[in-house]
Amino acid sequence: MTRWKRLPAVSALAVPLLLGASFLTPAAAQVAPAPGPLVCGTVDDGSVPATQEPEAVLDTVEVGPTWAGHYVGQALLTDGEDQYVGYYDADRQLTVAHRTLGSDSWTHQRVGSQTGWDSHNYVTLATDPSGNLHVAGNMHNVPLLYWRTTTPGDVTTLERVTTMVDAARERRVTYPVFLELEDETLVFRYRDGGSGNGIDLYNSYDAATGGWGGLIDSPLLSGEGQRNAYAAKPRLGPDGNYHMVWVWRNTPIASSTHTVSYARSADLESWETSTGEPLTLPITFATSDVVDPVPPEGGMINNNAQVGFDADGAPVVAYHKYDEEGNTQVYVARPDDSAAGWENVQVSDWTGAWDFSQPGTLVFQVEIYWAPEVLPDGNLRLDVTCRGEARTFILDGETLEPIEEIATPATEPAAVSELRSDYVHPVPGEGGTDMQVNLNDDSGAAGSFHARDLVPDADEDLRYLLRWESLGENQDRPRAAWPGAQPLEVVVLGTEDACRDGGWERFDFAGERACVNHVRVATGQEPVEEPAVTVDTGTRCVAGKAVQTVRVTSTEPVEAVVSGAYGTRTLTLAADRTVTVAFSTRLSSVPDGEVTVTTGTGDTATEVRADYTGHSCGIRRLAPAQDQPQE
Repeated sequence: MTRWKRLPAVSALAVPLLLGASFLTPAAAQVAPAPGPLVCGTVDDGSVPATQEPEAVLDTVEVGPTWAGHYVGQALLTDGEDQYVGYYDADRQLTVAHRTLGSDSWTHQRVGSQTGWDSHNYVTLATDPSGNLHVAGNMHNVPLLYWRTTTPGDVTTLERVTTMVDAARERRVTYPVFLELEDETLVFRYRDGGSGNGIDLYNSYDAATGGWGGLIDSPLLSGEGQRNAYAAKPRLGPDGNYHMVWVWRNTPIASSTHTVSYARSADLESWETSTGEPLTLPITFATSDVVDPVPPEGGMINNNAQVGFDADGAPVVAYHKYDEEGNTQVYVARPDDSAAGWENVQVSDWTGAWDFSQPGTLVFQVEIYWAPEVLPDGNLRLDVTCRGEARTFILDGETLEPIEEIATPATEPAAVSELRSDYVHPVPGEGGTDMQVNLNDDSGAAGSFHARDLVPDADEDLRYLLRWESLGENQDRPRAAWPGAQPLEVVVLGTEDACRDGGWERFDFAGERACVNHVRVATGQEPVEEPAVTVDTGTRCVAGKAVQTVRVTSTEPVEAVVSGAYGTRTLTLAADRTVTVAFSTRLSSVPDGEVTVTTGTGDTATEVRADYTGHSCGIRRLAPAQDQPQE
């Protein structure tokens, strides 16, 4: 399977809802019947309106071998010409690798932290305005594990910072997240405490002093010792606000998750509801803007709620819960003028229920790790998985009602998502025993709260994905056997435009036309015909100076521009003709080099390059007259 951990109104189930220390039971309380295992049904292939030109794999750069005994999130971050990867190596050591774009050579730096079997322990990366790298990871209810470089671009200068702001609030850290404000301020969000009694904290980094401080004076979200919030990463919306959704969880058991909630902020410091009402910090269960009052045991789980936006910029929240018959279903919600404040719409029609009442990291039967996205026609796309199968719901942009459910169209070339490993797990009874392909985007983020952006943007000509294969989660339990380390790769994907303006030179192509045709052939298009142009070079000496000659032959009429270190000439060639030009170097010797012959313009332009060998004319001296032979 591929792990895509990259996206009529129905009332909540009438079962007890924990509020503070009291149980409130709705008047029409009924316990939903047990409907049996989740069955997602079959869906046909379909398509969504294209938002980008076809792309192909332009390059694959291996970072090194990575641990494959269980799934744990790993991160990729490109900052200018610097590219970083945070991962666990073959020995499970947290390692950071760096390369300069265009190079296949990596510098690897272990930071002195080894992971166990916990799938919570993802790695996350960020850079600050000065270019220094920040790394956090390998944390699940443990003291803060955080490093940063002292020299930008040099991972060998990574140093651990044991206390960021307040050691007393950094003893049981989980879910590290880096954010960047519009003024480039780096923000670090994390949970301190455990499931059922944790708080969300936000720190801000001062690049001038190299120190951290609290972004806000109190926790942003507080369960008041009776529950904790699982919040998705705040997402910058088209209105300039950060939008955040979260769910509450009462105990370490995931099925105690309940109540989808929402808030927005212009600066991550002052927060308000969907109607603009200010929220006093910390936000608690009682003061939350409730999207859907799903009760505990109501079929909701943490990490499976995301917020996107419709064509008008309004927030659209995606999540799942049980319907009135106890079946697991996907829902979306949007603010409206009703008394509840939110319109909730069921978009799936599945049967059966996913039971997640066990402790530890679970194998998710339903994944909503992507936010709803607007399509060019104004409708919405929502990507989910159901029992490992990628599904896409197309939703009406006006009503949110489902138009169709289709197999998710590929977001990358088939070769990227195809499983290569032939490992067969020999131990029965463990979880996540099938090898899977893991993909992550180029954001530096990872983990359950990261809505991975695997769908290319409309104006994105070149992008990078991190790829590796591993077994799945095993509820954070050790395995008796596991596969050997697997290749960790940065996959470079690009459209034809990625080949233009010298872009092809970063990859292993003979020229722009070769790069363009690689993309065309890989995406099922006809290649652009290569003009039959050949180029020969030579160097000769005239009066002690080197003269460079370039001979261009074409089998069809063409205009060619010859350029090199010693000049540029434009030639017009008839069919089956050869034209030779000479460039005076005015030098007695010239080094090795190359000339370029360009034919055509724009999309039809092609380049032919030809090397020439360095040449020295030396200095010729005449013998004295008396020594000349006599006739």
